Amino acid sequence: MKKILKISIAIYCFLISDVSIAQISDDKRLWLHYFNSIKLNKKWSVDTDAAYLHQFDLTANRIQARSGVKYKINKNFSVRIGMGYFYVFDPEGANVSEIRPNQDIIGKHYISRNKSWFFTQRARFEEQFLTTTIEDELIKGKDQKNRLRYSYMIRKAINSWTFGIGGEMFINFNDKSTNAFVNKHRAYAVINKKINDNLALEAQYIREDSFKYQQGSIYHADVLRLCVKQVIHTKK
Repeated sequence: MKKILKISIAIYCFLISDVSIAQISDDKRLWLHYFNSIKLNKKWSVDTDAAYLHQFDLTANRIQARSGVKYKINKNFSVRIGMGYFYVFDPEGANVSEIRPNQDIIGKHYISRNKSWFFTQRARFEEQFLTTTIEDELIKGKDQKNRLRYSYMIRKAINSWTFGIGGEMFINFNDKSTNAFVNKHRAYAVINKKINDNLALEAQYIREDSFKYQQGSIYHADVLRLCVKQVIHTKK
């Protein structure tokens, strides 16, 4: 566990140190996100989320909805399979609709005896099926992409508050002659307030950098994500 933690921190520091190279543009975003987990029993749950992403410096915005079935393997690991729909709408440009199947491996590891320090990670495989349209009629093109997302975070719980820092790497499985192997990275700072056993509010600052092959970071966004996280138990 300590080795995994050290490797993750080293990767995170390396990527953050590279974000200033060749950077040419940035924008500001507000992300409103609702998460819901319906606990069917000790092993099975249905996880759903819905969100609206507003981009202040661009005319395009996004809505999304996603749901999946999760199975808890043991105290440290779970697997989940799901499907998402994403729609980017731009009054001044093209609209993009996306169907996104995903498969997750999720881990949670306590790194202190009192369980106040813990490390979370998730590997997510995504298949993206995108359709681009202009003026709701002309089909500009269809595309299919595959990628792996690996997220990691160290969290510290203090009473009803939890604080965290971490990151997420987007690994490109498509044409690597023009795309960087890690073509996007998000750095996170998180504050979570537990309202009760079933409800929490969370604020996240996200710095999202996009990379091109042999050019470093060419674009970054500063994102404020406000989250509501709810758990519903079907059996008490």
